[in-house]
Amino acid sequence: MVTTTAYDVAATVKDPELPMLTISDLGILRDVRQDGDHVTVEITPTYSGCPAMGAIRADVTQQLNDAGYHDVDVRTVLQPAWTTDWISEDGKRTLARAGRVLDPVGRPAHLGASATGQ
Repeated sequence: MVTTTAYDVAATVKDPELPMLTISDLGILRDVRQDGDHVTVEITPTYSGCPAMGAIRADVTQQLNDAGYHDVDVRTVLQPAWTTDWISEDGKRTLARAGRVLDPVGRPAHLGASATGQ
């Protein structure tokens, strides 16, 4: 018997590159829809070609399966592009406490170019 909503389960998945944040806090969890037994999850990478997307997709699927959702489709949505505006206020505080800064284009520095642009 499923007792937690699919959104609530997906929202607990940790980002593999920033494990202090959930994908919800990072703002990459875009949508979770349930149609009967089928769950569709939409995620957006922090940048095109983000290598963590495969791991995130697998983690979302596994956590939903573990919670009793067995028909899961995780889709990558590229438009609109992710922006730091999507990081939750709690996520921003967590990043600051962890000493993570945003690079010149607003991404957590390890997710794209370094602060020097290299």
